[in-house]
Amino acid sequence: MDKEKILKSKKIKIIKIIIFVVAGAGLLFMLYPSIVNTIVGAKQASVLSEWEAQIENSSGQEIGQIGSVESSETVLENITEEKNENSGGTIERSGNSNANSAKIGKKTVDYRFLTAEDFFPLKMSIPRIDLEQISYEGADTWTLKQGPGHIEETPLPGDNGRCTISGHRTTYGAPFRRIDELEKGDLIYLETINGELFTYAVTGIEIVNPKDVYILNGSLKKELLLTTCEPEYSSVKRLVVIAELLNLYPLELASAGNK
Repeated sequence: MDKEKILKSKKIKIIKIIIFVVAGAGLLFMLYPSIVNTIVGAKQASVLSEWEAQIENSSGQEIGQIGSVESSETVLENITEEKNENSGGTIERSGNSNANSAKIGKKTVDYRFLTAEDFFPLKMSIPRIDLEQISYEGADTWTLKQGPGHIEETPLPGDNGRCTISGHRTTYGAPFRRIDELEKGDLIYLETINGELFTYAVTGIEIVNPKDVYILNGSLKKELLLTTCEPEYSSVKRLVVIAELLNLYPLELASAGNK
């Protein structure tokens, strides 16, 4: 009888240990995103501070978002959906189409002589969702753990086509967690270490399959795409925010596609 009690006691202990291990693993699994997000968020804040300090040291003063600040309502007036008989209803910007291509006093730089190093890392700011992140060149696993990354095969910021930046939505700081909240007319700023400021306005949001790479092709417009997983905690679909370039300060960058 004593042996039976001992064996029974050992079985109970083993069961308790298994339950403890499983419960601990489950708790760790649940807390993992929060722990990683906290660590990466702190690192991003440090990198952002260093980036701002470098800006101040190189220019002698902070580089602000220079120029008039446009509200979402103003942007929406400038970005309208017009049905074009020849193009089948593309989104066009009303007003003078040469407004951003013939500004007197701006230095023109040819994209053919620029590389990703001339742009990245850069600071991305989206006031609507209180986002400020340093974005890097590349969209490999390691880079995306540091912050949003530019897909190398897509155009550079400000050039013709769809410059595409990807970012995590639930882990590694979850920089793109809230981009689904963006609406048409919301502004997105990309600022380089050299002081170029790209201002984009959101024109739409799409949900596509991971294999729908056609979304990267776009048109000859100067656009920005932000991509992330959809829905949260899943990679079944891709959420794509589409934005169009409104303004570039202080340079005029001549697109190689126009040469």
